[in-house]
Amino acid sequence: MAKKKGSKVIELPGIEGPGVAPISIPRIDKLAAAYVRERDKRCEMTPKEIAAKQKLISALHDNVDKIGRDKDGVLTYRFDDMVIVLKPGKESLKVKAIDTEGEPE
Repeated sequence: MAKKKGSKVIELPGIEGPGVAPISIPRIDKLAAAYVRERDKRCEMTPKEIAAKQKLISALHDNVDKIGRDKDGVLTYRFDDMVIVLKPGKESLKVKAIDTEGEPE
């Protein structure tokens, strides 16, 4: 049995045809490669995003006496056309745009 380098598919020598040989569709190969590049860019940003999120959460905690919490312990802070909501427990942070009515979209 032959195995292509980098492939998990084991090919049998001398046997070809649908269901046996791997299918190669250049358009799909190209689109998959583009997707992987973009996915990898996003994954590289994740540590930076996590660090920025933690800094924001920390700043909210540092200023909870100025901001206050609602009856459920939710901390809400508004700036420009954005609203930040930090829910307690397993903390959940959301930063959303405010629509023209003044409510989160």
